[in-house]
Amino acid sequence: MINIKNKYIYLFAIILIIVLLFIIIRWNDYREKELVDVMDAEDIVEVLYRNLPLESHGGEFDRSISDSESIQELVDFFSQYRVKKVGLRNFTTKYPNEQFIFKLEYADKRITIDSLIEKDVVLLINDQYEITNGPFDYKWIEDFIERHE
Repeated sequence: MINIKNKYIYLFAIILIIVLLFIIIRWNDYREKELVDVMDAEDIVEVLYRNLPLESHGGEFDRSISDSESIQELVDFFSQYRVKKVGLRNFTTKYPNEQFIFKLEYADKRITIDSLIEKDVVLLINDQYEITNGPFDYKWIEDFIERHE
């Protein structure tokens, strides 16, 4: 009898640990974070982006930034923003003329899918984030792109 009772206690403890781990992982995923942490910015080696305005192109990434100083300047700019995950991509643009569409390539050869930053939204990989200390400074991005053309 005692042996069966111990089995139930162990089973309950294992289930409780699994549930707590799930709750902690989900909380960590949805808490407010630095944008650069979400982007894994320290490993970026190239930023591919579309020349603006977007309407003039067929969707291909026709520009890139790969020198480390320019990437660091962009990362420093991104570091001022905090984001909070709101779920999977479920996005309707409110500001189609104020978007920065990009792809990130990492040192380990990972490449993100098309990503977007708008005034108050970041789409990265399959997730959608709200910029909590926005709005996003689109004018700075325009100036940055102009300097790197």
